[in-house]
Amino acid sequence: MARPSKPYLRKQTKSWYCSIDGQQIPLGKDREIAFEKFHALMADRGQVKNELNTLYDLSQVYLDWCQANRKPATYERHRYFLKLFIKSVGRRLRPSQLKVHHVVKWHEGLGIGTSTQNDAVSIVQRMLNWAVEQEYLSRNPIKGMSKPKRKRRDICYTPDQWRQIREHSREPLTSFLDFLFMTGCRPLEARTIEARHLHGDLVIFPADESKGEIEPRVIYLVPEAQQILTQLAEKHPDGVLFRNSRGRPWTKDAIKCRLSRVSKKVGFRVIAYGARHSWATHALMDGGVDPISVAHLMGHRDPTMVSRVYSHLSKNPNFLRQQAHNAVRKRNVS
Repeated sequence: MARPSKPYLRKQTKSWYCSIDGQQIPLGKDREIAFEKFHALMADRGQVKNELNTLYDLSQVYLDWCQANRKPATYERHRYFLKLFIKSVGRRLRPSQLKVHHVVKWHEGLGIGTSTQNDAVSIVQRMLNWAVEQEYLSRNPIKGMSKPKRKRRDICYTPDQWRQIREHSREPLTSFLDFLFMTGCRPLEARTIEARHLHGDLVIFPADESKGEIEPRVIYLVPEAQQILTQLAEKHPDGVLFRNSRGRPWTKDAIKCRLSRVSKKVGFRVIAYGARHSWATHALMDGGVDPISVAHLMGHRDPTMVSRVYSHLSKNPNFLRQQAHNAVRKRNVS
């Protein structure tokens, strides 16, 4: 009679293993968890094959799904970071062998800021969570892992700084920056606006073209912003409206490159998102616009993001002093 399989400890690695259907499967270093995993695998032999999939194999299946179900930009970003991740951990590493230190070593060695590192780790986490949802894996091996902290985007340009930025930029980039500064929309949204999205003083992205793909995104246009788009729509009835001097759509990298040159000329950092944050800060501080309205105008579903990102306003005594006066200005408190 064949001897029943059971977990065994390898003294060299101090890890538990088992053999099922001729396949050796690592169970980890914790004895209790190892036996729980072993019994789960014995109860569902279909999971044995899943446990043997490499992270490389898993990434390819996930990317195929992304390509079919997500926007091209999302697919390319996931593909970029997952390619770097697999290069770091190797093509033979199995999901069950993945440890937090593998991911930490990878994201810390990318040579990028903590906010982008946060995005990179989130992509790996998303792949593993998706694998659990699709039953490729029984669990996410790095569930609960702490991610690098995102830096707060609190760049805000004063009117004088914005004049300097405009002086050292050239068309057609200047119109693009002006549009961001007047609407507070996301740079990606501005880059993808087409004539078909323009409806009078509104820009409307259908739900399947908006961020989150849940509901339409509406950008409200002041007259100056509407004029910019109307003129561009006459030149480009098809395709995106904002284009570079060669008539090609602006890319994220091209704008970043141009603004790096502007930064050197003006002596302070200039980024496209700075226009969006400047719009929000001035709307809250100088325009007297309430946070809920600011959130909706920026394309957020609730004011939580606005409260978190612009919490630095709570440290401005002059702003709070004025808000205190505004709170009772129209009341009779004699």
